[in-house]
Amino acid sequence: MNIDEERVRQLAELAGISVADEDLSEVANRFASLMGELERLKELDLSDVQPVVIFPEEP
Repeated sequence: MNIDEERVRQLAELAGISVADEDLSEVANRFASLMGELERLKELDLSDVQPVVIFPEEP
């Protein structure tokens, strides 16, 4: 995913938050780093991991 300052500006607007122009570069770098780490999670073999029930269904 290409994360540039314009993408950060658009995402911030959609989320209803403000990012100062002087902070756009830093936020874009950090967001790109976060997205890279999340991509690494796709490589994990989770086939033997059972889901955790957070909100159990009512009987």
